[in-house]
Amino acid sequence: MRGLLLAATGAALAVALAGCGGAVDTTKVTSERTTVPAGQGGGSAGTSTAGEPKANDPAFTIQKLRTLDPCALLTKDLLAGVGEPDENNQGDFSECGNYMTDTEGADLSITLTIGDNISNAQDADGNVGGLPAIESELDSGDACFNTVVTSTQPNFGITVQAGGEAEKLCEAGRTVLTGVVDRIRNDPPTYDTPKGTLLELDPCEAVKDATLRTTLGSGTDAGALYNLHWCNWHSGTANLGLWLRLGFDPAQGSGGQPVSLGGGVTGYQKTTTSAAASCELQWAHRKFGGDDTEIVQIFYDKQKPAKGEDPCVATKNLAKALISTLPKA
Repeated sequence: MRGLLLAATGAALAVALAGCGGAVDTTKVTSERTTVPAGQGGGSAGTSTAGEPKANDPAFTIQKLRTLDPCALLTKDLLAGVGEPDENNQGDFSECGNYMTDTEGADLSITLTIGDNISNAQDADGNVGGLPAIESELDSGDACFNTVVTSTQPNFGITVQAGGEAEKLCEAGRTVLTGVVDRIRNDPPTYDTPKGTLLELDPCEAVKDATLRTTLGSGTDAGALYNLHWCNWHSGTANLGLWLRLGFDPAQGSGGQPVSLGGGVTGYQKTTTSAAASCELQWAHRKFGGDDTEIVQIFYDKQKPAKGEDPCVATKNLAKALISTLPKA
């Protein structure tokens, strides 16, 4: 299941760069949603409505959210409040899922994403744990999304997706989200942060300005976070995405062509050329734990390449510069 979570996340993030515009999360947009105020349309269990909800609570800063362990937030005690939990499945640094059953034995999947990019934050007219909240359900009724807005500029939040054949999906998701918010505020479980880890790194600060200008040309923007560990940059001619993520070592079946990045580091690249030209390059940064590896992944897209231009030349040069500045064990 862990691989499925990661594959879905990777596909969604690739869309964010390719469009050179608003990000579209393809793991969630499967049909039209009906949005209802949080706390309505699914019972009131797990909803706090005391006081005016406010984002930008210091307990939920981007820096603090980066090091939270999402699977430690999905405790068996919390999930037992909505059914019979199974084992947690780690996705990326900030994603965890549990494929469980509800109290009646129906399939219930709970997926927690910390640092979700909230494009519709203006619709947050609910209140969960003192934070502005949004609740939306697919018209098909087989998934509900409960989200709290933790920060503005950028609009980030925490989302619990409840799906499956269980009834009262919105109520289940809201109950879990409330427990998550309360735990973060009162006793946040964090990862260990050993020397060399990418966990705490702001991806928008990882690439030096001179390297950006060399890669993207003049007019490069300041970079914008897509999530806690992903940054996008755009210029008039090219787009760049940097994703610091968890996954299986790319040497174990990434499908890319191996290339030397110097210093004993091997990257794996994929090239696409048509009217535009793009290159995807990834490499293992360090072992994280178990089967997990910290991975650096670059997406580069040249809108109007010169005839015969290889987009992976710029990507490989960027990777070499980046490797020299990343945290080291």
